[in-house]
Order: sequence, then C-alpha cells, then structure tokens
Amino acid sequence: MSARLNRLLERQQRLIAKSAAQRATIAADMRVWQKPFAWVDRGLGVVQLIQNNRVLLYAAFALLASYKPAGARKLVVFAVSALKVAHHVRNLISPSKSSKPKL
Repeated sequence: MSARLNRLLERQQRLIAKSAAQRATIAADMRVWQKPFAWVDRGLGVVQLIQNNRVLLYAAFALLASYKPAGARKLVVFAVSALKVAHHVRNLISPSKSSKPKL
C-alpha cells in the first residue's frame, strides 16, 4: 500500500507542476489579448450607456446635425447600414425561435 501511495503522491506532484506550467503558458499567451479585450470592454460599456440613456444619443446627434448637416446625413447612412449588418449577423449566429429559416 505504501508503494502505491508513494506513486500516487509522485504523480500528483508531477500533475501539479504540469498544470502550473500550463497556467503560466496560457497567462503569457493571454497578455497579448489583454489590451484588445480592454478596448472591447470599453466599447460595450459605451453601448450599454447609450442604450440606457437614449437622450444622450439624441442630444449628440442634434448637436452634430446643427453644426454639420452633411456629417449628420453621412452618420445616419452609416448607422443604418451598421445596424442592418449587426442584425443580420446576430440572426446568423443565433436565430430567434419564432423566425423561420429562409430558403
């Protein structure tokens, strides 16, 4: 029993060391992605802020429209196009249960 216990303890130590090395490798690989993920997180925070405070969006657009009407027009065209693409991608990724497949 003692020999078996010793083997198990040795195996446990090897597995602990192996998992520590794997964690260090993963941490080193993820450092590269830390900054891009931070930007994505900030972007999602801005989107959440706009969704919760629609008045801010309307006020910003009214300011833009009053100072640069052509810029506002371009922004509207871009926003509508971006929303169409976003809805299309969202439906491709996770179609709603009530939607029928399009042939």
